[in-house]
Amino acid sequence: MSNDYYQILNLHRRWGILIAIFLFSSFVHAQKISVSRFVLAESDLTAQNKSTLVEDQNGDKCALIRVQTTQKGFSFDVGSAGVQKVDDNHIGEIWLYVPFGVRHISIRHPQLGSLVNYSFPINIEKARTYIMEITSDKVFVNYYDDSRKQKLNIRVFPANASITLNGMNIKLNSKGEASQELSFGTYTYKVVADRYYSKEGQVVINDSVHIQQLVVNDLKPIMGKISVHTNPYNAEIMLDGVSIPSNTSLTPYATQIGHHKLIVKQIGYKTEERDIKVEQDKITDINIILSQLAMFSFRSDPTGAIVSVSGEKLGTTPCQKELKTGSYEVFAQKVGYKDYKKKMDLSSSSPNVNISLSRIYNYKNEFYAEAGVRVGTFVSFGGTIGGYISNVNIEASAFYGTGNSETIYWSGNDTKPISSIYHPEFVVSGKVGYGIAAGTRFRITPQLGINYLSLKESMQEESNVTPANGSNVTSALFGVRFSAIITNHFGVSLSPEYSFGVGKSNGYKELEAVSSKIKNWGQGFNVKLGLMIAF
Repeated sequence: MSNDYYQILNLHRRWGILIAIFLFSSFVHAQKISVSRFVLAESDLTAQNKSTLVEDQNGDKCALIRVQTTQKGFSFDVGSAGVQKVDDNHIGEIWLYVPFGVRHISIRHPQLGSLVNYSFPINIEKARTYIMEITSDKVFVNYYDDSRKQKLNIRVFPANASITLNGMNIKLNSKGEASQELSFGTYTYKVVADRYYSKEGQVVINDSVHIQQLVVNDLKPIMGKISVHTNPYNAEIMLDGVSIPSNTSLTPYATQIGHHKLIVKQIGYKTEERDIKVEQDKITDINIILSQLAMFSFRSDPTGAIVSVSGEKLGTTPCQKELKTGSYEVFAQKVGYKDYKKKMDLSSSSPNVNISLSRIYNYKNEFYAEAGVRVGTFVSFGGTIGGYISNVNIEASAFYGTGNSETIYWSGNDTKPISSIYHPEFVVSGKVGYGIAAGTRFRITPQLGINYLSLKESMQEESNVTPANGSNVTSALFGVRFSAIITNHFGVSLSPEYSFGVGKSNGYKELEAVSSKIKNWGQGFNVKLGLMIAF
């Protein structure tokens, strides 16, 4: 074949390619968006609800057009009035807020084409919701480059949400995180979570150097409302542990749909708890009347106390009684413990009554024995026994004295002087008193009694004469016994007392005349200390 033939063939191929490109371009430009359906949603109040309505520049409520499409990236134009808001965070639709009265709309998309000056078939009214379904006759294919890949770190909130990439489920950990290696290209994701509106979007994998991130933490909660009517009207309302306004009966409170715990309380009333369910775009009405009657629980430490309330015997702790908010006299008793008596303002809002009993260590009827020391005019050691009968005290003591007098000389007209020394040999006392409890461990007992002191004589020289052996003095005494039980059955006592002689033997009289020390043994201030066992 000649060179002219090949030149003609190449020329035909070039013209064929140009014609094909022209026909393909004409095909692409012929793609367009069309409206398949436009209607008024009679029962849809979305454009009127406080949480979803939008106002235009004049303060009027906008109309809402819910554009039904799964694609993103649209632009909308309604003329000089202007589109007030475009919200594409909804499943399968875009929310378009426009001023009322608009008549035309233009829609454009970089891949699907455009729709210019579409005339609305019905009037656009304020605060009304409309449904627009659009379609496109253009189909496009997303290509992926498997030769280049990158890792995509995914994090979603709430953590229990689920996510898909191009329809494929991605497994998330307990923190709502995952990592996925993907080929270069554009991926469509969808995040779904209970009680939230789903969200769709696209992520492009195109960075060969850095790990890419996809964070979805702006899911919008699906809302409902509650209206709580309480009696009394000013009761405190708590939803899931958070206090909410008490005027929800006038202005319903918006909260996320699902199950919630509602608590209504007021001082003096029984607290009420309810499990409620809030539904989407609905107002849940709740009526709660608080009662001043409540089941009161009485507990004591230790348990087993007999409890009476305003004279009515309830039983042994722990016990319960239904009562009304008010003032009551609570009485509790248990053997071995001090009686509990207290006037209380019981409130149905706090129906738990705790009674703390104090153990008694000092009894009205008690016997004690103690070993002790008596110091003052002289030092003596001995023991005491005594007891209380209905708090009346009787006590007896016996002590052996220590110490000596100065040397005393005895002489007659025709005899040689005889020297002698005396010491307090034996002290016996008896007392009566009355015990006054000071708490559960301490007792104060004023006492009156008689004290008998006998002296022993020691002659310095041998002599058959004992001029003053056995001399004695009887004294009246008064004092106070302070006793304290330290632990069960064991305690201490302190008894300061003062005595003065009321009866003296002749020998004692002679001795005190020459010895101030002996004279003081029969009178003066003494203190008795004792270690006690009580029964």
